[in-house]
Amino acid sequence: MNSFDSFDGWVENASPAENFLYQHLRYHRSKESEDAIINRFFKLFIEALNYPDPEVWQVVNRLANAAESDRQFKYTLNRCCYTLINYWYSQPRCHAAIPRLIELFEDLPTDDPGLAASRRIRELVARFTQTDQYEALSRLRQVFGEPDADNAYNAQHHQPVGTLLRHYPFLYDHSLLTKDSDHEQKRSIQNLKQQAEQRLGINLARYNSYRLGHSRKPIENPTRLSDQQLNQALDHYTGKSYEAKSYKEFASWFSTYSRSVKTFREFKEELVNDYLLLPIAAEIPKYRNNQFSRALREWARATLTDFDEQRLNSFTLVELIRQLLIFLLLQNRRRPIFVIFRRLLEDMGYTLTTGLLLRIVLLCSAARPALERCFSVMFNLHETRQRGDVPWLVESLEHTNIALVTNFGGFGFCH
Repeated sequence: MNSFDSFDGWVENASPAENFLYQHLRYHRSKESEDAIINRFFKLFIEALNYPDPEVWQVVNRLANAAESDRQFKYTLNRCCYTLINYWYSQPRCHAAIPRLIELFEDLPTDDPGLAASRRIRELVARFTQTDQYEALSRLRQVFGEPDADNAYNAQHHQPVGTLLRHYPFLYDHSLLTKDSDHEQKRSIQNLKQQAEQRLGINLARYNSYRLGHSRKPIENPTRLSDQQLNQALDHYTGKSYEAKSYKEFASWFSTYSRSVKTFREFKEELVNDYLLLPIAAEIPKYRNNQFSRALREWARATLTDFDEQRLNSFTLVELIRQLLIFLLLQNRRRPIFVIFRRLLEDMGYTLTTGLLLRIVLLCSAARPALERCFSVMFNLHETRQRGDVPWLVESLEHTNIALVTNFGGFGFCH
């Protein structure tokens, strides 16, 4: 069974009425064309009139007027969407139906339907478009919509940042899922993420092989960076860097070395000075003791101080790295302002800044979701901005994409 076909069984924790509705959609999705089922969805939820099955209409009406409907209906409607989306994803010829279904919510009727039941359903559907669930669906539409024709030199700067989501699989978990997403939806997005990472990894590996002369067949640059920028990024993230070690080798060396550190306080000092700052200072000497390096040292000394006299363990390592990523990327989780990250990009450049983040997650791969979450916060807050207004964000997403795929994808990049 395809992992995107999530609702072939009884939906856990759903009421009998909800499961009756999901079963109804499951039955018709396999019997009718995509156009027919989209029209059926439109009549049941968007127009909320003239639905051909009275029993189903009564069930939706009952759910819409239940005591908990203000809180619960958005989850039911979201599952109805995924009941169709998951099935269509399993059949490539049906992929175009996914954004078409989601587009139904963009033009809700404003006339009076004349029925109290219809007014109530329309009210709840309108509220749904203000929820996290709908935001995630809207982003999913960008992943399945028609790809744009932009490239490094002909970028559509007027297009919203959100239209680029398909290109950054490391954002999928935190941009396409919500806190209430069930296990099957998480598996679905993970499947989508893995496929996107694989496509990107293969395309980058082929491009790398061609540019190094190992392949004669010309391969187009698969990123939004110029050829020169991409070549520099690939050399930096996959080649030898500090002390003639690759990023992976340096992370492995420091991980082995840190086991001999006696206390967590000592580990924090050596993490900042030897692992994070020295490779930067080798390229830009002022980072041995500039404003950023001093702020980073002060931050580390003030973080998780209750554990300073203990030995380093997996919990303190993951929590330290998680908080470090928030400090570098968001500065404040509740009120992200990106000041430190923007300054690093301007002063150090994209490869060294991204390399700093790469060293962090290579040392503690369990903290990679924290990196992805931070970038998703950044992306989600800017998704309605025009690409040309936030070039720093687009370029940093490109570099992070390359750094993660080349170091975690297992595609065997050659040098």
